[in-house]
Amino acid sequence: MDKDEAKLILANCTLDNAPQGDAKFEEALRIAEKDTELKAWWESMQSTDRILQEKLHQAAVPSDLKSSLYASLEGTRNKRRSKRLLFRYLSLAASLLIATYVYFQYIVDYSDDYIGPLADRSFQYSFDGPRLSYFNKDTKMLTQWLEEQDFDLPDALPPKLLAQKGIGCRPLNWSEERVALICFKADTVYHLFIGMKDDFQDFDATPEIAFEGRKKGWTLSKWTSDDYVFVLTAQAKQSEMESFLAGYEPLLEDLGIGGEA
Repeated sequence: MDKDEAKLILANCTLDNAPQGDAKFEEALRIAEKDTELKAWWESMQSTDRILQEKLHQAAVPSDLKSSLYASLEGTRNKRRSKRLLFRYLSLAASLLIATYVYFQYIVDYSDDYIGPLADRSFQYSFDGPRLSYFNKDTKMLTQWLEEQDFDLPDALPPKLLAQKGIGCRPLNWSEERVALICFKADTVYHLFIGMKDDFQDFDATPEIAFEGRKKGWTLSKWTSDDYVFVLTAQAKQSEMESFLAGYEPLLEDLGIGGEA
């Protein structure tokens, strides 16, 4: 396990949800203990998430909510009480559930803070350490899970990446149709972002895969294939990234024929 994979695992355990006896989590902890930068990052994320969690727990909830719900239900069944009270408390309960959902979906998850062109946003999110929704070593299970979340994934993805061990995936609300993120464990962690071309009209790329060097030894590649746009990021050399894209040919839009890779 390297620093990037450790960051992915730690990012999902910033509250009191650390898995007990999980070998991968314990290894990630050991890496953080030896890496000052990673340890400081994780401690900062823990502190921020706990403060936000505490604020949510401080939300005022009527002390008689539970008893009032029962009373309202009983009264409605016996036709002696107005339904207004029931609806009032059910609405409050629903609001609390929604608030909890929003907290864990959007407040603890900082993905919506990333703005700008898709390539820049994808790189910075990868560099900071994304939070994943689903973990599995089987890349087929990762693509299947995304399809179950109503993602229309392309028929062809880089085969050498799919042949690596998977780490996890998640949807990102960065566009109307959302963006899919799949993380692979190769020589380091590779982050593949997949979006729809119609959602990113200003995406500066073609079916010919382009490479860009980024800070601290990171490389970014981007391309289009048929109706899709792609960004691949990793803390790797261009030659290493090229090796994982070898044998993959993006498609020209609407023509369904291989383009230059």
